[in-house]
Amino acid sequence: MRRTAAALALLLPLGGCGLYGSLFSPAPARPPETPEQQECREEARRSPSLTALNRQRMPGNSVNDDRLNREERTLLARAFRDCLRARGLTLPGGVEPEQPR
Repeated sequence: MRRTAAALALLLPLGGCGLYGSLFSPAPARPPETPEQQECREEARRSPSLTALNRQRMPGNSVNDDRLNREERTLLARAFRDCLRARGLTLPGGVEPEQPR
């Protein structure tokens, strides 16, 4: 009886791991970008607003770097969406636009 109880006590936690597999699995891969999306991504990286933002960088100032990195992600996403709209392309991300992380 003890062996059965011990085996059951060991197997129950292992069986429960399958219930939570989706919580720990990696995020699904994004579909590859189309050539038009790649061009818009490059155009966003060369945008004048991003160039102006990079002029504000102060090496060694971590507070400034953190703020500028957040603003850079926002500006890149905005410039990318604006380029896609100007070309008449649909935005990626479904109903809600993708948030920069």
